[in-house]
Amino acid sequence: MKKTEMKILLLLCLPFFTVSCNNTNNWPGWRGEHRDAKVDGFKAPSEWPEKLTILWQEEAGLANSSPILMGDEIFLHVKRNNNEVAVCVNANTGEEVWETILNPSPEVTGGPRNHPGPRSTPLVEDGNLYTLGVGGILHCLDAKTGDVIWKVDRYTEVPEFYAAMSPIVIDNMCVAHLGGQDNGVVAAFDAESGETIWTIENEPATYSSPVTMNVGSEKILVVQTGADLLGISYDGDELWRIPTPTERRFYNSSTPVIDGQNVIVAGQGVGTKSFTIEKSGDEYSYQLNWENPNYGVSFNSPVLKDGYLYGNGARLGKLFCLDASTGETAWADTTAHNRFAALLDLGSVMVTLPATGNLIFFEPNPEEYSEIKVYKVSETEVYAHPVFAGNKIYIKDEEMLTCYSLGN
Repeated sequence: MKKTEMKILLLLCLPFFTVSCNNTNNWPGWRGEHRDAKVDGFKAPSEWPEKLTILWQEEAGLANSSPILMGDEIFLHVKRNNNEVAVCVNANTGEEVWETILNPSPEVTGGPRNHPGPRSTPLVEDGNLYTLGVGGILHCLDAKTGDVIWKVDRYTEVPEFYAAMSPIVIDNMCVAHLGGQDNGVVAAFDAESGETIWTIENEPATYSSPVTMNVGSEKILVVQTGADLLGISYDGDELWRIPTPTERRFYNSSTPVIDGQNVIVAGQGVGTKSFTIEKSGDEYSYQLNWENPNYGVSFNSPVLKDGYLYGNGARLGKLFCLDASTGETAWADTTAHNRFAALLDLGSVMVTLPATGNLIFFEPNPEEYSEIKVYKVSETEVYAHPVFAGNKIYIKDEEMLTCYSLGN
């Protein structure tokens, strides 16, 4: 091949190579790539449209779990025909790429019986798809084909509202908090084989998802249990334990927020607290930075933005903003929404999607609450996080998956 022909071929291939390597729209798991609810690549429209345009809509299945996006494919974990299934659909058309039946869907009884589908958000990492079912069954699949690689089905006791935490992959390990409130276990499995690497027993399972943080040069796993906030080394050693008891009718369901060497916890019904984690030699310690007893969350996770913490209130879902360095209340809105809510940082704007089905855009302004635009995106209650990709917004409500266009 001549040099000129080779140069032309490389130039023709370059755009495709660039797109595949610099896709900022990926949303591979719970609260995004870093579990901090920060969205890359969103550009606010110069003029907000009166309504969103529906590009496509498909029946997806029953679930409270959030969709995830990798490239041009959306992955879902839902209930269909009395089975829990993993599903891959084309993000541009809504057409199904593959479906894999995982297991019969357990019967959901009691208070959560109106939510029979999965509530744990799946995760795509290194070509594998990880799911956690209502009954505590953990699966690993090939994300390209949907073939099951391994499963763990021995932790079938679940919390009161069933298994809801989202697994995380670190250091080629899939870590999940499994079991129930009496016999919960934090466990690490080989990401490729499913073999158990380490476990921490007798940790009450909850609905919060693990995150990671750095203390000095060490990477640490942070896990919110039913009673405590744990720091765990990647080798499975407990490094610290902070008591985080809950009030009546509140549960540890909020994901911890990492702010450097500070960990912000909320959701216990006792407001919001910030702790600093320190290391001296081989010993770890913590100290309370601040506590705001007036504002916290319940079934949502707050978002850190430019030194301020935004959240939906614990009881009525009213939006609030706290100074993350002091805990002081910056502002608190008076409009009730819903304590079940998703909150995302889109860069120039913030967005929240309460269970009401109202998608609310507002300014990241620590001086006052400043609403930009509200769109009705579902007539049924919404418990899943929306997914943003450019000007597209993917909304999973009770059964439907809808792709909207913001039109910018």
